[in-house]
Amino acid sequence: MLYQDIRWGCEIYHQNEEISSLDRVYRNYLTGKNQTKWDNPETLDLYEVEILVDFANKWKSRMPSNANNIMRLLNNLRSAVPVLNTLRGKAIFDVNFAETLANGKSISQIISDCFDTIAQTNRYESVAASKMMNAAINPGLFVMWDTAIQRSYYMGRNGYAYAYRFLPQMQELARRAVNEAMDKEGLSLIDAIASFTNHCENKNTLAKIIDEYNYAKFTLESPMLR
Repeated sequence: MLYQDIRWGCEIYHQNEEISSLDRVYRNYLTGKNQTKWDNPETLDLYEVEILVDFANKWKSRMPSNANNIMRLLNNLRSAVPVLNTLRGKAIFDVNFAETLANGKSISQIISDCFDTIAQTNRYESVAASKMMNAAINPGLFVMWDTAIQRSYYMGRNGYAYAYRFLPQMQELARRAVNEAMDKEGLSLIDAIASFTNHCENKNTLAKIIDEYNYAKFTLESPMLR
């Protein structure tokens, strides 16, 4: 069943030696970033952007790291992050993508617009944008993807596809798995969600665990998850 596959996918992900190394990069970025600057994006600086690009590229993204691109990304982030910060506290399991916020835009529209803003640097980088939005802004909401995952879900590679198609599909996946855990293991909603996050070696968010399942299934092509 899906809930068992997601737990197994998480294990496969963390047992992979190369991935374990990359996951340390993820954890180090989360603990090393200057959260105050992300809380106050007008104070974001070149160094903070450089370590973000370095993180994304260590995760096999291809975001250009030249000075011109770093400056352009800094300006893009200063524009997008204040809007994305209105989604603090939102999580993939229960966010209402159709909800309209004070700026008159739906959550889906906000995500779509900001995704395109972050991705459109010297070249359009949809994989890097998803990793940046997860790690720098909201690890509980933004599910990462890569080219294999995009292809497997028959996704386009822009903000609209990410916000209006991919994230809702990931929410459906998460809800289905949690409901199965509640039904099969007699768990409350809170305990069912915790059964995934606590099962994870690093106690990652449900959004990150969904990515780990996708990565094990589609990128690593694990035969255990056919």
